[in-house]
Amino acid sequence: MSQIDTGGGHHEGHEELEAFFFYIGQRIVSKLDVATGAEIKAMIKSAVPSFDPTHALVLEGHGQEEDRVISDGDKVSLVVGHGHEPKHFYSKPPTNFGEA
Repeated sequence: MSQIDTGGGHHEGHEELEAFFFYIGQRIVSKLDVATGAEIKAMIKSAVPSFDPTHALVLEGHGQEEDRVISDGDKVSLVVGHGHEPKHFYSKPPTNFGEA
């Protein structure tokens, strides 16, 4: 299988960094250093067949940071190591407040 270079580059001269994340506690390995929300949803769907990709993808905040919704086009670094902790995601159904 070929490696996709997403502009994250290779980590030459350094120990190999891993790219992975957690979805509701399940570790999911990524071949991409940086992935869009849509790509992350596709990886989750492959690992968790019950995942509904129409739900909002939410990145858990660290420390005082608030959780934030990741849209399909948002890019997120999934690299872990050298001070970068694994990302933790969960999903929630879309809200349609105010719609008739």
